[in-house]
Amino acid sequence: MKTTEFLNVLKENTDLPVYFEYQPGDFVRTDYHLTEIKNVDFDTVDCGGVQNKWQEVHVQIWENVTPEPNHQLTGAKVLSIFEVVNKVRETLNDAEILFEYQNQNFHKATLPVSGYELRENLLIFRLGEGFTTCKAKDRATTEEEKAQACCGSPVEVEVKTESNQCSPNSGCC
Repeated sequence: MKTTEFLNVLKENTDLPVYFEYQPGDFVRTDYHLTEIKNVDFDTVDCGGVQNKWQEVHVQIWENVTPEPNHQLTGAKVLSIFEVVNKVRETLNDAEILFEYQNQNFHKATLPVSGYELRENLLIFRLGEGFTTCKAKDRATTEEEKAQACCGSPVEVEVKTESNQCSPNSGCC
């Protein structure tokens, strides 16, 4: 979901409490805070030697150790946090928006928005799973190219049996 789409959903539902479902059936505690909104620039080089550039917006969700039963963010409050940030610097509206989250039962992850729904006067954003990929393999158009794309040509790797580690100069990554 692009940042603009996320903000438009909030604008259409300013009075509703905003919930985040970080995995099916598991929700961020209702007393969460949005502590940072980050414009993130990526400048990477993949294993095929190709430079890749893109931008994302990361919003950090934080739960206080001590629950705050009287704290609940509505669409209007989330929008006001974006307004405060935009007074300092503009948020990348055309970039994908992702949410950083963790709790004692869930590792820190940066999760994309997979969708939203209105349910019983609540606005619920469903956070999806992220993924990794090999861009060199993704660019390949034939099976032969795919076989050769990721990390170059396959090599025979000599492995020490005692410690199960690669030997020097064996070609192991």
